[in-house]
Amino acid sequence: MLKTIVFSLCLLMGVSMNAQNKGINFQKVDLEAAKKIAQKENKLIFIDLYTTWCGPCKLMKKNTFTDAKLGEMFNKNFVNLAIDAEKEGKDLVKKFKIVNYPSFLFLDKNGELVQYDFGYYNAPQFSAVGMAVLDKASSQNMAQNMTKTIDQVKGRMVGEKINDFSADDRFGKKFTLSNEKQKIVLVFIRGQWCPYCNKYIETLQNISPQLQSKNAKLVIVSPEKPEFIEKTINKTKTNYTVLYDKDYKIAELFDVLYTPDQKTLDFYNSRLKDDFKNSRSDQSGRLPVSATFILNENHEITWRHFNPDYKERASVEDILKNL
Repeated sequence: MLKTIVFSLCLLMGVSMNAQNKGINFQKVDLEAAKKIAQKENKLIFIDLYTTWCGPCKLMKKNTFTDAKLGEMFNKNFVNLAIDAEKEGKDLVKKFKIVNYPSFLFLDKNGELVQYDFGYYNAPQFSAVGMAVLDKASSQNMAQNMTKTIDQVKGRMVGEKINDFSADDRFGKKFTLSNEKQKIVLVFIRGQWCPYCNKYIETLQNISPQLQSKNAKLVIVSPEKPEFIEKTINKTKTNYTVLYDKDYKIAELFDVLYTPDQKTLDFYNSRLKDDFKNSRSDQSGRLPVSATFILNENHEITWRHFNPDYKERASVEDILKNL
């Protein structure tokens, strides 16, 4: 009899533990504590931002988050938080400009946004969302780890030929190097937030006639998205082509792409906030050296100005002299 009672108690305890472990385990900690856990356990952070009046929020809680397979995947890879958007989540709503519920924030271990999503998902659909976030975060980490420091980038050298590249301007019009039959003056800038970049673009505005007479075209390459390039154009009044270097492909091609040290990244993030973090195709913090290259009609580099110091730029006189 005693053995039967003990067995029954163990069985009930096992059932109870399985019930508690079923689905996503939402931890009762704040974001700062979640970041410490994520850093220690090398996980991402998932935040379910819900409201008490939101129907889809309740359905997600009842039908989706309780799924065992979904819970297994999320508990393994994420520190999971469920936060009331109208109470303790007010700062997150303001920071990420949340207007839809439920909203889902996927953050890295430092609290930086990896991906944002919203709306109702069933368990298989939300599992696919989680896997996509993991793949994206992994790709970003690999790219950041592969990127050079500012001391390691050297820039493509005079005499080297650039085979081809393409990029869109702010209007979505594609620029393709192989289609160009004139000399190209290629100028890399860091972004509209950089006062040295804006001032430099302004100094180039008066050389259009000389460029035309030398069969040359000036093209500016920015790592920022079109809406931020628009800010560059508004600040500088430039009429030159400004390309969006999505995923830094042009900067990598010319060997000018680097990752600033952590102290510099912290400074930019604290001073510039969203203008720095959200302006580029990822939040790795990577930037191009503010270099200038002249390519001839055969797309060979005939002259360059390469200086890791962003305050030092190619002079107008040197550009015109070397065309």
